Amino acid sequence: MSQFRVGAVVRGPQGELGKVDALIVDPTSRRVTHLVVLRHRLGPRVLVPERAVLDATPEVVSVSLDDAGVEQCDQFDEPSYDRPDPAVTYDELALDPGSYFLEPYVSPIEGWALAEHERIPKGEVSIRRGDDVVASDGSRLGQVDEFLVDPADGHITHIVLRQGHVFRHDDDVLIPVGSARFDEGQVVLDLDAAAVDALPKIPVQRHRHVETDRARE
Repeated sequence: MSQFRVGAVVRGPQGELGKVDALIVDPTSRRVTHLVVLRHRLGPRVLVPERAVLDATPEVVSVSLDDAGVEQCDQFDEPSYDRPDPAVTYDELALDPGSYFLEPYVSPIEGWALAEHERIPKGEVSIRRGDDVVASDGSRLGQVDEFLVDPADGHITHIVLRQGHVFRHDDDVLIPVGSARFDEGQVVLDLDAAAVDALPKIPVQRHRHVETDRARE
């Protein structure tokens, strides 16, 4: 069973390629179709097809692509600029203190905004770690922590729920994907809070204290 978690390091045959920033899911088939991979902190994100994944743990996703292969993947972010007036010359743009020049685009500095559009494949949704998980009555149960995925076909089998204030214990909950509906930015369940609380749980340990760990050494 593969485990897809946002934040995992993506590695190819030649080394680290970036980190998983989001997952693209087909809400009809409940299948992960792409990983959104952030190459560099300030660089563009790319869509890596799920079929390129060789193995996945919460910490590392191994893919068959090298650096050149990832560079050829479609970009996830599509920037947009204001085009300059074609009658304006380069010298006028470069010397105008009220303009910022990005060849072949230009936009005023004051109030300037560089818009970026996420290129989510048609009919699919993006899911990020921390997106809300909502019960059938509309109450928020917690956040998406990761997906358990069948490596044979990329289909999601379980959602790992990191619980919120509704529950008093700290264990993560395994939710069968058949009980979930994927919307943009959230997962909606056909279960109420009591039914979710009765599902199998994964013991987790968070916020471990440094002094406690040292005392055990």
